[in-house]
Amino acid sequence: METNAHMEDAALIGERQAAARALMSRPLLTRRTHPAEFSLVRSHAEWLIQRFQRVLGYRLTVADDHARLVKRGLVDEVVLPTTRSTGARFTPRTHTYLALALAVLVEQTGPTTVRSLAVRVRAAAREAGVDADPARGLGERRAFCAALQYLVGLGALAETSGSVRAHQADAAVDAGLAPDTEALRSVTAHLPKAGDDPVSFLADAADTDPESDQAGEVALRRLLAETAVVYREQLPDRQRDRLAAHQWRAAAALGNLLGCDTEIRAEGVALVMPDEAAATPRFPSDDPVGHTALALVRHLSGRLHPGRPATSVPVPDQELLAALEVLGGADAPIRSEWARTAGPELPAPDRLSGLVLELLTGLGLLTGGPGTWALTAAAARFGADVDDRVPRIQDNDEDSRTHPTQPRGSGHGEPEDEADPQADPRGDLDRVASVLQAVANEKVSATSGDTGDERGPRDGSG
Repeated sequence: METNAHMEDAALIGERQAAARALMSRPLLTRRTHPAEFSLVRSHAEWLIQRFQRVLGYRLTVADDHARLVKRGLVDEVVLPTTRSTGARFTPRTHTYLALALAVLVEQTGPTTVRSLAVRVRAAAREAGVDADPARGLGERRAFCAALQYLVGLGALAETSGSVRAHQADAAVDAGLAPDTEALRSVTAHLPKAGDDPVSFLADAADTDPESDQAGEVALRRLLAETAVVYREQLPDRQRDRLAAHQWRAAAALGNLLGCDTEIRAEGVALVMPDEAAATPRFPSDDPVGHTALALVRHLSGRLHPGRPATSVPVPDQELLAALEVLGGADAPIRSEWARTAGPELPAPDRLSGLVLELLTGLGLLTGGPGTWALTAAAARFGADVDDRVPRIQDNDEDSRTHPTQPRGSGHGEPEDEADPQADPRGDLDRVASVLQAVANEKVSATSGDTGDERGPRDGSG
């Protein structure tokens, strides 16, 4: 049977884009931990190296047993905290042990053991003037083992006998380790220089508003590729102008590299990956955090819909806390269902609320903090489903749909004989018209892809 050349090209492009997405999600790929993805990267190394450098200004290094995508920029916007296998963030102590372990292991030429490594880490800490000793107690040993487990998860360190987890539980247990020296040297992409301090080091790593157009376009493409949603109103003036002028060109370049679709609306731009289930963090997801986050977003979208075009809507703290309590609090019915399953860990109510807010903030669906929470326009894409169990919170904000109607003669400045606004037919017509206008605007934006900033290539403007 004769093979269609077009089908061959489509398959080749699909493989390259899948490899690029794998590198964007996991900048350090090893043969040991991700053999399928690493094989794709090795097969298309030359194309990937050229495209990452041209489109995003990222350097890709492909070795015999690992590949490392070295990213630059966007320090404040997209840095994800290093976490343990349980999802808990690294403490400063764990980061200290990770740095010390790397300093020792990059010089390791053969197999070692956990206890032998602990001795060398203690010596390195003493030499650097750092107070750290993995053998001092259970807390120190846990931080040390968490750093080693992170390296095992990356594929830069292999457990040949026993396990690091067993040593964490019992200091007498010794586990065999086989370091991959080259992969270990690639774990830290940007090593600080001797004269660097934290502020200057981070400042040199990113420039969110470059002066030159070429650097500005690269920074803009990085922002689009690395963040869930880019809102126009949050960009510096120059970058907002560049986005308006070059959004279609950026969409084409990123689509060619990553195989993604670009959703362009008046309020901002988002990339939609073909395999969003593999993205980090996953959303929506069926674990307790993802389930609660989705229910919260849909509830707030329905309860607080402003009835007119808007980039965000304020979320009263009481409304947010009440919804979190109903959807995932100690008495939430769903908690008993989760407890009966053999699924992921069920966080305590307070921790669940914190993880939900952290997830939604990282995705750009919620912004601000206590007293300044706001639900962004992108939340509407997940639908609206008001949970009637959540009590309505009285709020006097003029944009809120939950503020109480003041009775006549209540002393709030309206004349005693003024007609009740709820009975004003003209007011009802105005509200209906505003809702219809919002729906029409959203449909036009979704179908045409035109933000109104400028005419794009699809309408003949080039």
